Amino acid sequence: MTNTLGAGGFEPSNDPAARRALFDLRRQAAALTSRVNTISNFASPNAGGVVVGQYYDNSFQGTASSTLAGAANRIELAPYYTSVDLPIDRIGCAVATGVAASNIKMVVYSSSAAGWPNTLLYESANLSTATSATMAEETLTFTFMKGTMYWVGVRHSSTSTLRSINVSSAVNLGLSTAQAANYATVLRRTLTFATAATSPWAFVNSDRVENITPPSIRFRAA
Repeated sequence: MTNTLGAGGFEPSNDPAARRALFDLRRQAAALTSRVNTISNFASPNAGGVVVGQYYDNSFQGTASSTLAGAANRIELAPYYTSVDLPIDRIGCAVATGVAASNIKMVVYSSSAAGWPNTLLYESANLSTATSATMAEETLTFTFMKGTMYWVGVRHSSTSTLRSINVSSAVNLGLSTAQAANYATVLRRTLTFATAATSPWAFVNSDRVENITPPSIRFRAA
């Protein structure tokens, strides 16, 4: 096989199979670029640059926040993208209503080739949610890379109420039936709080839960 370097770059000139393989590779790359560009229009932040010291979260558009009451040994995840590289130095949740002796843990997962949570990248220590109108957060060094899908979430030890993302700003994770009235918006499981977070996640369809306001996982830009 000989090759030529034309306007389109490095080209196999004689081998039909090699040409088809190259065409398929370019088509896949174009599809991926299109998907990432589309996702970036709904990512946070999706306009302007990153302001160091300011907070961002996993909301896909700017609407008023809501609240979500926790439950002991529950974990919730939601997808997260960013349109720019986002180095962070704090991660946590805003506490709307505290409960004595309650805690949460923050988690960040990578995504599998199928788009579901995969490997645990980060899990925080216990963060107190005993006091209302506070921020339960931890310092860290982490960078969310642009165009990369992550899953971010919270683990609950009790029933403290956290700030959450309005359903209208949540990600559409599909419908459970053809006649379903609501969309799945989070992945949710029961996991004993004292144990380490599951890794890999190993998605099953029953993880999807409809019409839940995803916890607002807040990051401070570094």
